[in-house]
Amino acid sequence: MYRIFLFILLVFLGSKEVCAQSDLVQVGQVLLKGNLKTKDKVIYRELSLLPETIFSLADIDQLFERNRLQILSTGLFNHVSLNLKNYNANQGTTDIEVTVEENWYLFPVPIFELADRNFSVWWEEQGRRLDRTNYGFRLGHYNFTGNRDPLKIKIHFGYTRKYEVEYAYPYLAMDNKLGIAGSIFYSENNEVAYRTLYNKTLFHRQPDEGTLLSRFRVGPQLKYRPTLNSYHGFRIEYHHNHIADFVAEELNPDYFLEGRTDLRFFYLEYDYNYDKRLYSNYPQGGYLLFGNIKKEGIGIFNDYSNLRLELGFEVHHTIKSDYILSTRNKARTNLDRSVVAFANNTAIGWSSDIVSGYELYVIDGTDYFISMNNAKWRFFDNNLNSVKWLPRQFRKMNITLFLRANFDYAYVHERTYTATNTLSNRWIYGGGPALDIIFFNNFLFSFEYSFNDLGEHGLFFHNSFAF
Repeated sequence: MYRIFLFILLVFLGSKEVCAQSDLVQVGQVLLKGNLKTKDKVIYRELSLLPETIFSLADIDQLFERNRLQILSTGLFNHVSLNLKNYNANQGTTDIEVTVEENWYLFPVPIFELADRNFSVWWEEQGRRLDRTNYGFRLGHYNFTGNRDPLKIKIHFGYTRKYEVEYAYPYLAMDNKLGIAGSIFYSENNEVAYRTLYNKTLFHRQPDEGTLLSRFRVGPQLKYRPTLNSYHGFRIEYHHNHIADFVAEELNPDYFLEGRTDLRFFYLEYDYNYDKRLYSNYPQGGYLLFGNIKKEGIGIFNDYSNLRLELGFEVHHTIKSDYILSTRNKARTNLDRSVVAFANNTAIGWSSDIVSGYELYVIDGTDYFISMNNAKWRFFDNNLNSVKWLPRQFRKMNITLFLRANFDYAYVHERTYTATNTLSNRWIYGGGPALDIIFFNNFLFSFEYSFNDLGEHGLFFHNSFAF
């Protein structure tokens, strides 16, 4: 009886093992279709399903979706699909066919943009003034040689006179893991944001005083991507910023500290990202770990010195297929505890780090923590056919709609510039509903109705471009 039981058990376990093994498939070739401009290596670099990869057929839908979103995250394609090709059940092999529809890469477009931090500041506080806009010309090619190498040239006038050239080549050496980039930038303004009062920016402009602020920077960057999800960046830049004597003498002697009119420094920066997000342009799953350390001032000039550390993480949890819970948390501190010049003391409100409902405020500080949390529901995702006479890249427009509910909070620590700026050295909170619209997988428009802990509320508009 014991031997019979043991025999049945071994047969059962053996059959389970055979079934498990038969479910495994090895990738033969990865076949690419539709990449007329983009080099094959650009797409291969984004894939986890490569020749000789062994995977389970039970995981095929999840693997295909992850790889599809990874390729879409490059911003180079309107549409991506993956399919099995030449599947052989007896040999346990298959090819993978990746079909892409390339985006429009060349954007020689006129510029008409707002000079203020966001649309709400321009609309609410600056009276929708057209003299606070920039106009000019931008030439952007986001796949210049087919190697996912963006070339950007920008010339614009109006509120800010700016000249900028930027280029990056991500596949220089080390089996396409090492890349280079570089940029040069110069700008002039006849108006200067010289002080923060009651957490609002004060501006000064007098036409007869000419240029009040000029900025120049130039430098190279190395980019290293040893694995599909790991990113390292090493940058060195030279900065030279100048203000008119009037700004330092009359408006704010602490603009560059001690009444200086020039601020010159080199800085070294190391940046790290471990990115496991699904579709990084608008994350729909996965997580991101990031860190940055920057040394501003390395002894060549004595105008400015600071050592800054930044750490953070994101988590995006998918519930079913169309419901996503997300959190992004970030902390930044100055390890050098000396007084920072007003111009370099930015915290909440100057970049994408904004607490919902606080779009009209800036909170300066040497240290801060921010947590941005939301729940999203994708209620529409489809490709819409447009008119046939448009270029092929625009004949099919992908549009995705999300409803989003936000809850954000932050704390900014400031030791020096505290007079009247009551939002620093305390917790702030905000949130509310939002609608996100994504076109061509790259253009994001958001409409948010937000409330904050000051009892204020209003409609706010945001937009971004994923390239």
